[in-house]
Amino acid sequence: MNKNKVGISIVFGIISIFIVAIMSIQFKTINQTDITTLESMQEEELRNEILQLKEKNAEIENKINENEEKIKEYEETLNNNQKASELLDSELREYEELIGLTDVSGEGIILTLTDTDIRSYRPSNLIDFVNELKYAGATAISINDNRIINTTEIVEISKKYILLNGDQRISSPYVIKAIGDKQKMLETLNLKDEGYIDLYKSAEYDIKLEENSNITIYKYNKDINLEYIKEGEDN
Repeated sequence: MNKNKVGISIVFGIISIFIVAIMSIQFKTINQTDITTLESMQEEELRNEILQLKEKNAEIENKINENEEKIKEYEETLNNNQKASELLDSELREYEELIGLTDVSGEGIILTLTDTDIRSYRPSNLIDFVNELKYAGATAISINDNRIINTTEIVEISKKYILLNGDQRISSPYVIKAIGDKQKMLETLNLKDEGYIDLYKSAEYDIKLEENSNITIYKYNKDINLEYIKEGEDN
């Protein structure tokens, strides 16, 4: 953008110098015309001289109008470039958030899933909650502060530990944070007899749900292999 601005400024400067030069030529032409000489001219010569001056004035006026139009075009081009750059920056930020490359903050919900002597959470349970939150419109999700993205693997390595992304070992309690429309997520999870809260509580799982207006989910802290991210998928 700085290069564009410098280029436009140079063009504006050249055009301004050109206009001033033309106008000074016009003034010179008029000032250097000796009044005595004009008076001594024949009527036909005087008429021709006036006609030529009018033509020069018209030509200068046309040049000024043309340059004003060019200036407008340059200004529009500069504005369009700025808008295009702002749009690209916005899309880049959205893309980085989508695939987990940036920290994200906003309203959302927090689920706390705790193992008990009666019930223990397995990877399939965590996957169910992640998918349900995506369905409810979550734009970013983490488990125990590990960002969940499209390529995240949630697997069991023992009855006590679950593995995320191949090397992040986590255990109960599992704290799932989700950023998005908290009202929609709450309604989805709390559907009577069908929502996950009722279903898990009726099966004697220890589950706690709370809303929060200021959740922070940190960026994914490993390299992302974009080859495995399919178009149209959300994180």
